[in-house]
Amino acid sequence: MSMPDFVGAIVGFVLTLAVFSYIWGDNAVFRMASHLFIGVAAGYVATAVLDSVILHQLIFPFVDGDRNAMIFAILFLVLSVLMLAKISPRLEKLGSPAVAYLTGVGAAAAIGGAVMGTIFPQSAATMQVFNVHSNPLNAMIVLAGTLTTVMYFHFGIRNKPRQEEEEHKNEPPGWMESLSDIGRVFIAIAFAALFAGVYLAAATALVERVAFLWNFVKDLIF
Repeated sequence: MSMPDFVGAIVGFVLTLAVFSYIWGDNAVFRMASHLFIGVAAGYVATAVLDSVILHQLIFPFVDGDRNAMIFAILFLVLSVLMLAKISPRLEKLGSPAVAYLTGVGAAAAIGGAVMGTIFPQSAATMQVFNVHSNPLNAMIVLAGTLTTVMYFHFGIRNKPRQEEEEHKNEPPGWMESLSDIGRVFIAIAFAALFAGVYLAAATALVERVAFLWNFVKDLIF
């Protein structure tokens, strides 16, 4: 093992033990490891922002960029300055257009990602189970889970009018409520599977760290 690898293994060994010390409660060693992790993560994010955003989007276009790149850089620079105005209570109103632009772009990206990355692929996967080679029982279960889950979200929130007659008038039929209850069962199963996956990933990381400690001690002694 080379010297850099050995030093890295020592650091990893010490930090792993520091994190495991949380088993005996919150202590100074665990807090030191946590602060070190947060500091490294913050430094990495700051470096990534400096390299990928500030330099490439605001500085380099004025040095070796074309006319279009310079125009976009000026626009980004103005928005950045307006965003910094939110720091001052007197000038915070100047930063509202930049915040609105940032919020709109973020919302559009989130909605586009949800539609193109989740709704369309899930719909295509639901229809794919009805091909000639699929199991009819599995196809019916997938279809029932999809429809009842959508129905649960649609009829899960009840309107609460003031008049009792309007309340009974706006209530969905009983069969719709029964289907929405079935959708709640599918949702519970999906959440259970997600939580099981999270705990499985945590257990896998724990096993990997314990194996690292064992192999390090074994290699160091023998």
